[in-house]
Amino acid sequence: MDCIKNVNPAAYNYLKEVNQEKWTLVHDHGHRYGAMTTNLSECFNGVLKGARSLPITAMVKFTFYKVNSYFDERRNKTLEKLEEGQVWCKYAYDNFEENQEKAKLHIVRRMSAQQRLYTVETQSSLLNTGGGDHTHRVSLIDMTCTCGKWEANKIPCSHLIAVCAKHNHDATEYMDHFYRLEERYHSYEPIFQPLKDRLEWPEPTERRTVMPNQRLIREKGRPKSTRIRNEMDDEDRELPTSLWIENGPKLKCGLCRQEGHNHRTCPTRNVASTSHGAM
Repeated sequence: MDCIKNVNPAAYNYLKEVNQEKWTLVHDHGHRYGAMTTNLSECFNGVLKGARSLPITAMVKFTFYKVNSYFDERRNKTLEKLEEGQVWCKYAYDNFEENQEKAKLHIVRRMSAQQRLYTVETQSSLLNTGGGDHTHRVSLIDMTCTCGKWEANKIPCSHLIAVCAKHNHDATEYMDHFYRLEERYHSYEPIFQPLKDRLEWPEPTERRTVMPNQRLIREKGRPKSTRIRNEMDDEDRELPTSLWIENGPKLKCGLCRQEGHNHRTCPTRNVASTSHGAM
């Protein structure tokens, strides 16, 4: 915040007025599990990649079958891991094991056995500027550590693991249960029902007249269309489900109009840039 204040005081004042629980990890009380809004938006973009610039009907079908395949694939993978005896998801356990290695170098001191309060000293690190040589307060009753990582990610930090290792506690008991593969399986458990044929669609009870927004009406003349045309443009023609999942619409380069790349990675553009630089 001090850096923002030095660069742009107006931005600093604006951020001070916004509810910090809505945009910061340190004040969200662990509700985000360490995931920022940008991470979530990238997840949605990854699922819906390929649905852009399609006709509305094609876009809806593509989205439906893509999300269904996403659920089916992850449901089966999670079930396989459960049958193998795996308890925690890979992301959480990888973080846990990494913190275990760090915990081996920590020094633990018990402040109160009744209050289950401890201090953990970390050694200085020559490889990481500003890293190490700190003292953290760990409370097993409040389930807090002054480093903030345990509360933000709901995964035991290295300081908590060091306390558990010295006093013979199971550190995985302090891992949030939502990281269990059983919980992950329940997330993808719902099964999508196949879409009905258009002849089975119910008749609408009422028909509404949709009026255009006068402020959005374009000027005369046909605008240049960049929409990707496909088999859905043919009236009353259904596209096979497998085609939507495996062989989605292919983008064409805006420079050479060839498939398989875009204008940023176009070989023609790269050759032109190289020859330009040589001159």
